[in-house]
Amino acid sequence: MPWQPGPKDLPFTTSLINPHGDRHLGFNDEDGRFYRVWQYKSPEPLHTGEAILLRPSDVDQIIKFSMRWAMKHPTHPRSNALIDEVAAGAKAVVMHFAQAAQAPVQY
Repeated sequence: MPWQPGPKDLPFTTSLINPHGDRHLGFNDEDGRFYRVWQYKSPEPLHTGEAILLRPSDVDQIIKFSMRWAMKHPTHPRSNALIDEVAAGAKAVVMHFAQAAQAPVQY
């Protein structure tokens, strides 16, 4: 059965829970960073681009959380890095799917 974290398993106020029981994400409002949430180990900090690649179906939410945080913390040293990470992650996903769409069809 897939692991679904409960309230005690989520140390962050914002979480993206994966229904398949893997690839759970949390966003830490204290440091402006995404974390991968695991069942049996501590949350793992992620580059925002990694969060997007881990959860491309939630790219809209990842961008919203990131941009909202950067707007609320414009002078924080993490703010510019977070924006750069979002841009790099979005580009990586777009490039991946663009290359996949150009691949020859195998019959």
